Amino acid sequence: MYHTTGLTRESVENLCAAIHHQVGDGRRPWPPVLGLFTSLVVTLTYLRRNRVQAELAETFGVSQST
Repeated sequence: MYHTTGLTRESVENLCAAIHHQVGDGRRPWPPVLGLFTSLVVTLTYLRRNRVQAELAETFGVSQST
């Protein structure tokens, strides 16, 4: 995971916990098909590797708009 996101799994889990704590009121602004953890991994991969959205969508089995 470090090579794609730049963070260890533990760091990503800590970020997930912080995001979940911030949202806190039951709203889920991340795509439900991916969940919070995978949404965060996709975002970090996009930012670190500058991969195109269509490629990331194919890798994670979702549509580009997701």
